Amino acid sequence: MTDAAAPPADPEPFAPFAVDHILVNDLPSTLGTIEAPERYTVSAVFTRRPLPQELDLLASPEIDARLSEAGYRTVTLRAADRRLLIENTNLAELREGLAELIGSLLDEIGAGVATTRSAQARDAAELAARAAERAHHVLTEVELVDFSPRRPPNYS
Repeated sequence: MTDAAAPPADPEPFAPFAVDHILVNDLPSTLGTIEAPERYTVSAVFTRRPLPQELDLLASPEIDARLSEAGYRTVTLRAADRRLLIENTNLAELREGLAELIGSLLDEIGAGVATTRSAQARDAAELAARAAERAHHVLTEVELVDFSPRRPPNYS
């Protein structure tokens, strides 16, 4: 008999919704030359796989509005698997404040989704507790049912 080790717990859902690093190999090969484009797409890696709710919020018009209000009218954010595509930008713009704004936006999205999921988990736990209590009451009632024949005492 062998003891199988339990698989490690997946830490991903508890990691913050954030960007870890830029994919250097995805940057234009002409950066640092006179042929370098002024604006391009910067690919960055999320700290974990985004949740569907996070992706929905990231794609919302509110994100474009927030970028525009901050002066980044041409910049767009798009998710592709575990990557964040920061379109129509450059490294200087990211360094000078855009990266911090993106970090804040992702943090707000992640915190909002976590709060919603926590409330949903509490609601589900409450429903499960009520269902368990009902089941307990039903089982108690079932145990009180007695199919034994009741015969009058025999005094012979």
